[in-house]
Amino acid sequence: MLWLALSGQAKASDSSASCPEPPTRHWQRVVPGVWVWPGAAEDIGPGNQAHVVSQILISHGSSATLIDPGPGLAHGREVIRSARCELDLTISRVLNSHAHAENVLGNAAFAPPHGAAALAATPATRAAMAQRCEQCVAAIAQAAGDPGLAMTPVVLPEPGLQPGQRWDSDAGGWLTLEFSSAHSESDLAWWNEDQRLLIAPGLVYRDRLPELAQGSLPGWIAALRELHRLRPSRIVGNLPMSGAGLEPGYRYLCDLGQAVLQALESGLSAAEATRIDLPAHAGLAGYAQRHGLNLQRAWRELEPLWIRGLPLACPALD
Repeated sequence: MLWLALSGQAKASDSSASCPEPPTRHWQRVVPGVWVWPGAAEDIGPGNQAHVVSQILISHGSSATLIDPGPGLAHGREVIRSARCELDLTISRVLNSHAHAENVLGNAAFAPPHGAAALAATPATRAAMAQRCEQCVAAIAQAAGDPGLAMTPVVLPEPGLQPGQRWDSDAGGWLTLEFSSAHSESDLAWWNEDQRLLIAPGLVYRDRLPELAQGSLPGWIAALRELHRLRPSRIVGNLPMSGAGLEPGYRYLCDLGQAVLQALESGLSAAEATRIDLPAHAGLAGYAQRHGLNLQRAWRELEPLWIRGLPLACPALD
């Protein structure tokens, strides 16, 4: 079985790195056996070195599974070192939740010559990384103002992850979920019913505007409704949050869709619609940079539905 095979493979090998005394504290415990190194609710910029998404560690004995290694080689190596120094854990496998540079470029730290962990993603995520990541390296380095990021090699994962896969950990069992055409071509989430804990790095945002550049508005809305039916007590999305953390992103996406449909009914053009403002969401990080692009994407998706008289389903999350 895939998970047994992965857990038996060689482990990331940066054990010779020294540990400061006392070690810098990066990792926050979510539940016993699960830790998060939180990113920042910001767009990528010089102040955050592109570390804007969280890394998640899940222990199984002295080894750990890492979900999303971060934005580059240097950060990935610090993840390896800090996991060992703070938690006495060796990372034996890395799971890529979806194909965005700030989530996956840290793969480089876990492949030879730097490490030897098993790297895995869905076939769709691997294909998207192969298509886009070479260009993403330059873009993320420029946005972060860090030329060193441009030296990160693109390391593709094995396309072995599938929805429905189950695996065990010190925190209990996990179920792998996949959502196609939501935030990206393929977004993975992991559900731990024992802990009522949901890990959904690309689908649930706290204090940051959802991004539709490679996504689908109806698909993302439907994914959040499905995740809500799990009734999680805790969520790790872009950041750790309570089970109520699904609501803000869901409300923005629904408000976005309704605004576009109202603009179509009013006879506005697509160019005019890009000036629609949603002041209730203007405080989210990235609103000024991405809301207009989200409007364009939503218009292209919703106009054919509007022509056919099909509604956008956005019931309240009760």
